[in-house]
Amino acid sequence: MTLYQDAQYGGNLVQLRASAPDLTAYSFDNLTSSFRTLPPQPTGTQAILFIGNSFTSGTAAPIKDYNAASVVDLNGSGVGGIPGIFQQLASEASLRYGAYIEAVDSQTLKYHYQNKLPQIGSRKWDVVVMQEHSLIDPQQPGNASNLIAYSRLLEQVVHGANAGARVMLMETWARADQVYNTPGGLWNGRGVEQMEGDLRNAYNAARAQDPGIVDVVQVGQAALLAVQLGVADRNPYDGIDAGKLNFWNSDGYHMSVWGGYLEALVLFGRITGLDPRALGNGSKAGRDLGLSGSQIQAAQEIAYRQAFLNP
Repeated sequence: MTLYQDAQYGGNLVQLRASAPDLTAYSFDNLTSSFRTLPPQPTGTQAILFIGNSFTSGTAAPIKDYNAASVVDLNGSGVGGIPGIFQQLASEASLRYGAYIEAVDSQTLKYHYQNKLPQIGSRKWDVVVMQEHSLIDPQQPGNASNLIAYSRLLEQVVHGANAGARVMLMETWARADQVYNTPGGLWNGRGVEQMEGDLRNAYNAARAQDPGIVDVVQVGQAALLAVQLGVADRNPYDGIDAGKLNFWNSDGYHMSVWGGYLEALVLFGRITGLDPRALGNGSKAGRDLGLSGSQIQAAQEIAYRQAFLNP
């Protein structure tokens, strides 16, 4: 169970995964005002595969190289990326995962199906997370036809090896460069809400047409929520407002370090069912990435809201 000090799952919290006859040992005696039961955690190490491109691997240090020694890169590139951050978060929560990555910059799920089946089919996976191109289709931006077709084909490959695997899609985020700095582009001048809405609809359509996909992890919606709540800046091209964070990297395209930590937290919450706020502002993954306690806490709060209150 997760015990919360305040009503509606707020305030200090503690997660219990074993008998706890005396809460004074957790400094939580007489404090509980609300609680959630935790989902059962699988026994043994869970093999989790992340399929995608640079939105999964990251583009530069510290994300791309992070925790690479704990991640198996099926393409032999030595990438840690978001799987490396996820692996560290799981370790902080005393969960046993074995993270694998199969990511190729700028590529689509169609590419992975046509070129990477030997890697994807190399073992039985317990969890698979698939991420499509940031424009859905680089040749026809916003067109979900290939996302729908190839996510289903990849899901069938995964379930052909392990019928019990959990297959998920990871929805990406609105690109600031597309919204503010791509004259003639589909989303130029239409706002981050419009682009993110189109991404959300495309991923939801893929899930709706394939019962083998159990979830869409809405990382893009978490990024938008951070903007709407005033935690992150809306438009990096006109400067970052005082007191706000930048979700995007300097290219207005990929995630910043804070954005990558948020991405991994949303995945962590949806995959494990655990409240990411329980990791605390001393989270090793966040500190390793150079984030402050307040930045870590802000990302954990946004991830919690998206993963549990607005899934």
